[in-house]
Formats: sequence, structure tokens, C-alpha cells
Amino acid sequence: MSVSKQLLDKYFKGQCSPEEKLLVWNYLNEVEDLPDHLLNKAEWDESQEAELDELKSEEMFKLVKKQTTGKTYQLKWLKIISAAAIFLITISVGLMHLPNLNSGKSGVELAGNQGLKTKKSNPINWKSFVNYTDQQQLMNLPDGSTVKLFPGAELRYAIPFVSNQREVFLNGKSFFDVAKDKNHPFVVYAKGISTTALGTSFTVTALNKSKFIKIELHTGKVLVKNIDSIARIPAFKEVLLPGNELVYNSQKNKFRVSESRTLLTKTLRPVMELNFQQASLVDVFDQLEKHYKVNINYDRAELSEMSFTGSIKLTEPIATILGEIAELNKLNHIKTTEGYLIRK
Repeated sequence: MSVSKQLLDKYFKGQCSPEEKLLVWNYLNEVEDLPDHLLNKAEWDESQEAELDELKSEEMFKLVKKQTTGKTYQLKWLKIISAAAIFLITISVGLMHLPNLNSGKSGVELAGNQGLKTKKSNPINWKSFVNYTDQQQLMNLPDGSTVKLFPGAELRYAIPFVSNQREVFLNGKSFFDVAKDKNHPFVVYAKGISTTALGTSFTVTALNKSKFIKIELHTGKVLVKNIDSIARIPAFKEVLLPGNELVYNSQKNKFRVSESRTLLTKTLRPVMELNFQQASLVDVFDQLEKHYKVNINYDRAELSEMSFTGSIKLTEPIATILGEIAELNKLNHIKTTEGYLIRK
């Protein structure tokens, strides 16, 4: 900051206006060395301040106050006006995006509810079929499976039918011919028992007034298990093979597996040939055991991935049949005192 020599002269001669006096006063307090024609710093510090009369002092105070507070109020008003302008712009933009006010809901309410909206899951729809006649009724399921409902039977399933698995709920007696679908197991639930199949035919009998539940397997393989949630009832799992019949006592939680009387009456004529299409070796050996009444010992886990396709004439000796199957799958068969041993 600097002032002219003429202004300094006016100041020391007492000819400055209040504004000029304030300017010179600030200047003299900031500089270390005064101009040569003025007092030096030491002399200035030792000099006494000139006294202003009361009238001039009041006039200077008013001037200083006007210079400072005026700017402050001006700055405050600028801030207030700016804030108001921003607020009005925000409100205007918000109103432009609000839906039609005639919709019956305010824009604020709609905006607040957008974050709370969740995708509602579709309600489960059920289809139910009841056979009120005294004749068997045939029905087709969405996956291509067919069901014969005996008189008085009821079958229910959810729509859509095929999700992770195909599930039906039975009350009464029905025959199932299941369409093959390895990716979606077919499950029948009846009075706390589930019967799971991939592509088989079986009959389930679960009458209302009976304590017994019966599953008869005609073709393929099924898994039957207890799904009752009562903690003190132990669960069981049983795999049925063609011709097996499982009868479960729901009161005693006991079951037995035997040959199906229904199947036996239909197969009185002896079977002379067995036909297999990509059948597991475990299933093949199980059927050979039953027909020839011999023990065939093997590791089920070791043979679980092996299969057999072909026809087996049951008029041939069991040793010949096992030899051919073993040779095809690079297995060894050994005659033992108990029967036959199959291993890698």
C-alpha cells in the first residue's frame, strides 16, 4: 500500500478529509521507514497522536461504520438471494418430473413410494382333479406324463408344473406313467410319503381311512421315503425295483417290501428274454440274481457308471451271461462258494 507525497503533506497540515485521514493512518501503521522528508520510525513511535475534536471524531466513526457494515449487509443479501434462486430452480425441476396431479396421488407421495416398491411374486395357482365316477379316469399332465385316477382319487399340482422338479399331491389311488426327464425328478406326495422317479410307471394307493400306503413299481426305479416332520419318527429311504411292492404303516412307522401281487398275476407266463436299453449294470445284476437265484457280489459304487444295452436269453447258463457282460466292460468274474464275484 502506498500514498502520494501530496496526501502525506495534506495529512500533516490537517487538510485531509476523514476518508483521506483513514487511508494515511493505515499506511503509516504498515510501513517501517517513512519517507525522508517525514519523521523516522522511532520519532513516529514517540510522537503523540493528534487529538480530534468530538465532532470530527463522530463524523469519522460514522464514515467507517458505513464503509464496513454496508458491505456486510450487501454480502448477506447476495447470499440470501442466491440461496432463494437455487431453491426455486430445484422446485421447478422437481415439478417438471412429477406425474399428472389428477392421478389421485401427490408427487411427493409417489416419489417416496418408488424406493419401497418390490416386485411381487406371482401367487401359486393350483389345479385339482377329483374322480367322482365309479370308473378310472385318464388325465394328462403338462410334462407329458399320464395318470389314471381310480374312483374317489384326487390329484393336485401347482402351475407352472415344471420348475426344479415335477410335484403332485395324491389322495386316493392312481397309476402313474412318468415321462422321462432326468433334469426334473417326478415326485408324488401321499400321506407323509414321497415317491421319486425319473421315467417309470408305478401305482400309489393312499386312501383316506386307511393307515396303509402302498407303492407298486411296474417299470424302472423309484425312491420311496418318509417325509413326516415329527421329530421322534425315524426317516427311511427305500429303492424299489420292478416287481417290488412297498407297504407302509403310518401308525407304527414300519414298512415291508415284497413282490407285487398285481404284477405277479400278470406275468404267470415265464419270461424267456430280458431286454435292456442303457441299463445300469447294478440293475442288470439285480434282475439276474432274482431269476437265477444266485448271489452276485460286486461293489455298487464301482459299477454305478457302467451300463448295458442288449438282450439276455434266460435259457443260457448264468456263468455264460456274466462272462459276456464282464468281457464287454473289462471286468473279471470269479466263481465262489457263495455264487459269483464281479470286480475290476
